[in-house]
Amino acid sequence: MNDKISTAFEAQKHACDLLGSPLTRDVVGFCADNFAAGGIIAKLVRGWQGDPLNDNVPLKLAGFAHYGALTHDAALQGFYESCGGIYDAAKRADLAVALEQLFSREEAAARQFLRSTPQTNETGRAAMLLLGFSEITKRLGLPLRLREIGASAGLNLFFDRFRYRFATDEGDILWGDSRSELTLDARWHGAPPALAEKIEVASRRGCDLFPVNISDADERLKLQSWVWGDMPLRRARLLAALNIADTAPPEIDRADAAGWVAAQIMQRPEGQATILYHSIVWPYLGVSQRFAIESAFAQAAENIRPDAPLVWLKMDGRELGTIAQLSYRIWTGENGPEGEEVIIGPCHPHGVDLEINAGFNPV
Repeated sequence: MNDKISTAFEAQKHACDLLGSPLTRDVVGFCADNFAAGGIIAKLVRGWQGDPLNDNVPLKLAGFAHYGALTHDAALQGFYESCGGIYDAAKRADLAVALEQLFSREEAAARQFLRSTPQTNETGRAAMLLLGFSEITKRLGLPLRLREIGASAGLNLFFDRFRYRFATDEGDILWGDSRSELTLDARWHGAPPALAEKIEVASRRGCDLFPVNISDADERLKLQSWVWGDMPLRRARLLAALNIADTAPPEIDRADAAGWVAAQIMQRPEGQATILYHSIVWPYLGVSQRFAIESAFAQAAENIRPDAPLVWLKMDGRELGTIAQLSYRIWTGENGPEGEEVIIGPCHPHGVDLEINAGFNPV
C-alpha cells in the first residue's frame, strides 16, 4: 500500500505540471517527500484503505493546505495567489516548512478533511458542455430538462446564464448574455458549428453524494480550497458562478447516482428533452454504479417517444488520467433502442479547449 501511495503522489505531481500549477505540484511534492521520510503525512495516510489515487489522497492533502491558507494560516498565505501572495519555486523549502507546521499543528482537522470529497465544480467545463446543449437544442427544438450527476454545488446547471467567448479557426464566437458576471474563454479547434441562438431550459436538478450547500459560508470556502491556489482565473470563475447561483440556488439531491439516474430518465415529461449529463465524473463511479446507469438507459431506450426524447451528454474519460471527450447519445423514438452516438472530440478537463472532430456544418 505504501508503494501505491507513493505512486499516487508521483502521478498527481505530473498532472499538476501538465495542467500548469507549480504550487500544487510542490505541495504534493512536499507530501511525497514527507511521507517517504515517515513524517506527519505518513502518519496521516499510511495504511490507507482503498486506492489512494482513485480516492484523491494527494488532492485532499493539497486541498487542506489551501483551506488552511484561505482561513487563517499567515505562513502559507504568501505562497497562494488566492490569498494575495505569489509562488516562486525557489521558495520550495520555505513552503515545505509552512506545510509541515500546518499539518502537525492541525492533525485532527487534516484527518477530518481527508474524509471529504474534492468538489471543484469547475465552471470552465460549461464552455465544452455548451456545444452539446446547443446541438441537442438544434436537433430536437424542445426545452431542456437538465439532470446532472456529480453536480457538486450545481453551478454548471446555470450554463445558459454565463457569457462565452470562443477563439476558433474561423474567428471569435460570442454567445450568452453580455451582462453576465461570468465570461468563459475557451479555444475550439476545427470547423465550429453554428450555436443555437437560444437554449431554453425547462428545469434544472442534480445529484451528488456530498452536495455543496452554497448558502453555507464554510462550504463555499471549502469549494474554493479545491481550486488550485495559483490559478486565480479558475477561482474568479467559481466566485462569479456562485454569485449567479445565489439568485436561485439549484436543487441538488443527496443521492447515489445509479438509483437517481433511473428515476430521472424513466419518467420523462412530454414536450421536453431530458438530458442526463456529467463532466469528469465517470472515472469516480464504481463498476456496479456504471453498470446500473448503463442498464437504466438501456431500459429507458426501449420506450422512447418523439415528444419525450432522451439524451446522455458526457464530458468524460473512461478512467482517471485518460483524455476527456465530449460526446452524446440521443434517443428520439425514431432511431431505435441503440439511439445515435455523436462523438464531438477530445477536450481539456478544465474546459480550456476542444478539438472538434464531428462533421458539423461550419459557421
